[in-house]
Amino acid sequence: MIPPTVDAALGRIHLRDLSTDPDPALLRRAYREVLEPSFPPDQLVSFDSIATCEATWAAVALHDGSPVGVIVTDTFERVLLLSYLAVRPGLRGSGVGAVLLDHVLPAWRRRAAAEVVLAEVEDPRAHVAGDFGDPAARLRFYQRAGFGLLPVPFVQPRVGDDAPRERGMFLAARPGDAAVPQDLVRSFVVDYYEDAEGPDVHDDPEFVAVLAAVERQPAALTPLPPDGYAEIPTLDVATELLHRDYPATAAALDLLATDDRAGAVLDAVWARVLARLAAGERLPRPRVAVLTPLLDALSDDGLLFVSADPADEGVLQWWFAGEDDPWAGWWRTDPPEWTDDMPLEHLVAQAVRRLPPLPRVALVLADVLGVAPAEAAPLVGRDEQEYQELVGAARAEVIALIDRRADGEEKDGRLPAL
Repeated sequence: MIPPTVDAALGRIHLRDLSTDPDPALLRRAYREVLEPSFPPDQLVSFDSIATCEATWAAVALHDGSPVGVIVTDTFERVLLLSYLAVRPGLRGSGVGAVLLDHVLPAWRRRAAAEVVLAEVEDPRAHVAGDFGDPAARLRFYQRAGFGLLPVPFVQPRVGDDAPRERGMFLAARPGDAAVPQDLVRSFVVDYYEDAEGPDVHDDPEFVAVLAAVERQPAALTPLPPDGYAEIPTLDVATELLHRDYPATAAALDLLATDDRAGAVLDAVWARVLARLAAGERLPRPRVAVLTPLLDALSDDGLLFVSADPADEGVLQWWFAGEDDPWAGWWRTDPPEWTDDMPLEHLVAQAVRRLPPLPRVALVLADVLGVAPAEAAPLVGRDEQEYQELVGAARAEVIALIDRRADGEEKDGRLPAL
């Protein structure tokens, strides 16, 4: 239960739980006198949204009959979202916010049967102190209140049709010393965005990037102390989408490019593709839409080459060796066999790295990225039959190189170059 009165530095505070004891006039006064001065208009939902939504709960702290603090939450499955916590301007630091967190929030968490309380807080790297508060001071407040920061960047969805999203945010969790299941966070993000912006949000690249950042986390997210916020990366939409949807495209870059300049090429290409998607343009398979300009750009900049970097070996081992069948997708019949002491992944890595650029690109398109021949052929400037022949010749050359190693035709433990 929420106690009716508690002591704070300000003096005796009376608490009114308006979710169980509605008082529209008091809520409207608290909205006008406490919430409106505490949040920019494009971050504050309407009064009616708070007053009429059954899943939205509000409580007011009163001192000498006047509202001095407001707390508003929204209930989701397994999550209680602390949507607003505000203290009357001029009274911050008086203990009112701590009273609301300590006495209202635990009771509501039990009532909602929530596993965790989440709150959205600003990243001081993206927001500066101003009329509506100091992000760094707010983080210190939440740290004292027992919150930790989930190690993922966040973007707050729109609070209205005409409002922008609030970027540069964190999700703070209470209790801050307990791991939060990744599936809980993912489910919350989906439900929150769908409630705020509708089901079409799943076509939005920024939403998908936020979700991807969560999905790349382990099964349990360990909160960080809020004063360690610098450890949390900022949201890079292109990078998150690349990790999520096109991991092979990103890895192909490592195979095909000579140095760090290629990373900038990929970023520029990916930005152009995202811009086309954001403009509503219908693209062919996105992987091809990315690869076409990427390969052109790499070629124009002289960045396609045969790598001699041993680090490629690990990438190729994962791609070409596979998790179950090390030669899956290369042969329709049983694969060639070499002696048991031949390290196949190492040999494949060396052999593929020694293919000339054009056969190597064809092999990557076919056996790494899995692009259909009809789509891949134009990428290497060949018709479909010529492309199939090129891929077949590349596979045969890889096998021949390994055979030569098996026959002892090597020098200093390495395969001969083509």
